[in-house]
Amino acid sequence: MQANNDNQQTTIIGGNLTDALNGRYQLSLGDVFKQTFDLTRKHWVPLFLGFIAFMGILLIISLVALSILPASWVEQFADPEQQIAAQALVFLSILGAAVGAPFWGGLILMGIRHSVDIPSKATDMFNGFRKAGPLIATLVATSLLTQVSILLLTELHWLLGVLAQIYLTVAFAFALPLVIERDVSPLNAIFYSVRIVNYKLPIYIILLFAISGLLIISSLLFFIPLIYVVPLIFNLCGVVYKDVVGVSIRLDDQQIKDNDNGPWQA
Repeated sequence: MQANNDNQQTTIIGGNLTDALNGRYQLSLGDVFKQTFDLTRKHWVPLFLGFIAFMGILLIISLVALSILPASWVEQFADPEQQIAAQALVFLSILGAAVGAPFWGGLILMGIRHSVDIPSKATDMFNGFRKAGPLIATLVATSLLTQVSILLLTELHWLLGVLAQIYLTVAFAFALPLVIERDVSPLNAIFYSVRIVNYKLPIYIILLFAISGLLIISSLLFFIPLIYVVPLIFNLCGVVYKDVVGVSIRLDDQQIKDNDNGPWQA
């Protein structure tokens, strides 16, 4: 436990960042899923409401963006038989990343707090705006790297593009959480994320396939299961982050005197 200057003490619950960066961590899929289901039963409502609000905001912004895009691009999106230009895909990916990064950061932070059983409310999705700049820089950089890599490798063989999509999706998984929870700089967060994931790459690929499977099943059931699946995914991210990197918890003096009876702060 470490003390800081505002009469609070900070402790880390779960893993350790230094150990994670050196591959000295264990990740049990069975334990991760058990924790995730238990926490989601308690903390699914705020995440679902926050996600729905985010989707509504994103829809409005998308409609505005389409109104200012070049007419040739809009025609491509409107006609499913036309091949969408690569530059249009990259532009939309970067735009979506820039707009959505603070919201994703807020939702991820909610999942991280849930991993240590700290309650949240739907409006906490706006907490990502406190670090909007670093979050936007991180998501724009990872999105650009991903899209460019996929486009280039797909030119060589479509399977290489698919493999690049899978690898980069899991490789960058810790970047936003490290920025929002540990205040790590964007470049360091991306580097740390790739390093951490590479030590246990098969486990993270299994987790990605599990999430993809849940989304596919939800689509086959008219997306109704998303009411539960969306919060579960964010809580899963929070549990994995806690077990691997650890979550910093701040306890004020009164909470310490009360033997931690009061709510924790993250």
